[in-house]
Amino acid sequence: MKLLFLKDDAGIKEFSITKRGVIFAGIISLILLLALSWVTVDVLTQKMYRVKINHIREDNQRLVTLLDTLRTRLNTLEGNLAKLQRQDNALRNYADMPEIDKDIRELGIGGTRYEKTTELDHLLPPDKAKVSDLLIDVDQLARMVNLERLSYEKLYETVKSNRSRIEATPSIRPVKTGYMTDGFGYRRDPFTRKIRFHYGLDISTHRGTPVYVTADGVVKYAKRRGGFGLVVAIEHEYGYETIYAHLSQMDVEAGQKVTRGDKIGEVGNTGRSTASHLHYEVRADGDPVNPIDYFFSGHLASQ
Repeated sequence: MKLLFLKDDAGIKEFSITKRGVIFAGIISLILLLALSWVTVDVLTQKMYRVKINHIREDNQRLVTLLDTLRTRLNTLEGNLAKLQRQDNALRNYADMPEIDKDIRELGIGGTRYEKTTELDHLLPPDKAKVSDLLIDVDQLARMVNLERLSYEKLYETVKSNRSRIEATPSIRPVKTGYMTDGFGYRRDPFTRKIRFHYGLDISTHRGTPVYVTADGVVKYAKRRGGFGLVVAIEHEYGYETIYAHLSQMDVEAGQKVTRGDKIGEVGNTGRSTASHLHYEVRADGDPVNPIDYFFSGHLASQ
């Protein structure tokens, strides 16, 4: 085989190339072309892989952030549910109903159980909350909320059918401010220093603080009574009686009807008292009971 190549103006120079040389050159060219293609494909693949990995990392980070947010909201919901459970217990006491058993509250009712792990768990860093854990927590929370819903439905029906009893049951704090200095039970008498049983609560607060009746009833008496100083006693239906002592003034008189929340006097320091405070008692069928059990809105702080 002969090939002609233009050399310059002086003429043409002739070269000879064998058939084998042409085949060899073609093979070399093909190898170079394949190598170049492989390098090009590898570079493009690596670039696409890095882009995909970055997208996966971004998606995983968004997933981690979303799970952290869900965990925070779940914790908030659990806290709110705990408050509802405490209110549910207070309402049940108020409506003279037994509390829901602790084991039943923890287990809830019904619901679906999840496996310990899910496919999404493998996408998350080891130190992060697992999707399966959140699913279990959400399922448990849903069952507990359903239990509270059923409980409130039962409470509502009970309250409707026992309205008069509930209105006569002491259920609010007699003062809106102050803290408890002495509770129901044995204590050392501040005057004699002897151990004696204390039949009520002593709530320390400023002189002149309004005192409110804790249930509907009729004023049994409003007068000065020995160590109690100025004292108001209220008779309620269903055997309840409340006593408010050491008042600075009384705003009601014997025989007067009162409704829960009515102002009946003001805190003072009259009678056998060392400082301005309210002595508050609750009696059921003539027997003193712990007033704390009749505070629907929560307990007073202790000193």
